[in-house]
Amino acid sequence: MHGYGRWLQLSVFQCRLNGRRRAEMARRLDELIHNRDDHVLILDLGPADKIELHVESLGKSFESVKRTAVVI
Repeated sequence: MHGYGRWLQLSVFQCRLNGRRRAEMARRLDELIHNRDDHVLILDLGPADKIELHVESLGKSFESVKRTAVVI
């Protein structure tokens, strides 16, 4: 992740990338990871005023968590 973003904690990085750099980062990560053992999630949080979460998963399969309301 060196050169793509800022380390936040453990294996969490914050990156501000244009489309070309994001695709380059994903391609390089995909070449490095072991698909049976590793799992990389790329979360596109979008602009703060239009949050539509987009998740890209590299490596192991990933199922998005279904969000539901819980009334207590």
